[in-house]
Amino acid sequence: MAKGRKYKCPVCGIYDHEDSMVVEKIGGQNKRIHKVDCYRKYEREKEFKKKEREELDELVEVIKETHSIGVIPNQFYSFLQDIRNGNELFGKVGQKKSKGGYTYRAISQTYIECKDTIDWAIKNKDFKNTMGMLKYTKAIILDNVYQVSRQIEIKKDREQQKQEVEQSYDYNMEKFNYKEKEDEQDISDLL
Repeated sequence: MAKGRKYKCPVCGIYDHEDSMVVEKIGGQNKRIHKVDCYRKYEREKEFKKKEREELDELVEVIKETHSIGVIPNQFYSFLQDIRNGNELFGKVGQKKSKGGYTYRAISQTYIECKDTIDWAIKNKDFKNTMGMLKYTKAIILDNVYQVSRQIEIKKDREQQKQEVEQSYDYNMEKFNYKEKEDEQDISDLL
């Protein structure tokens, strides 16, 4: 058995010796020590968070372009998080959820598809400030995000089915053997 200090895994909270754990260096002197199974889980979670950040950055750029503004107020990010997490926004507000709503990509696509409606609202409504305008357009997005999300899911399913069909129809023409007719006056292939 290994001697020395035991380290606590930040994922599962179990103590173990350093020689049976994965050490990840962060910076010069800082390090994170994980159990092997927990490290795989940590890596998947890290990749997921990186993807989420990239999608959020893309969404922010779409919102800036759609509304013709330079900076989104920091207060608006909580509204985007609520849509992403699937939190109840009206009526009885229940527990906060985590990543149970629509993806940032679906929200971004909704902003792109509702650009005409948003432009009409910006031109015809008199907003006091940027936050009021963003909240109004958020309501437009909430009305349409379900349809856009379903369209994205259907498109994804179709592409997956198309790939499955293409994989199943991979024929080699050299393998086909054709029977020669025994009787030249046989008309069975015409029937």
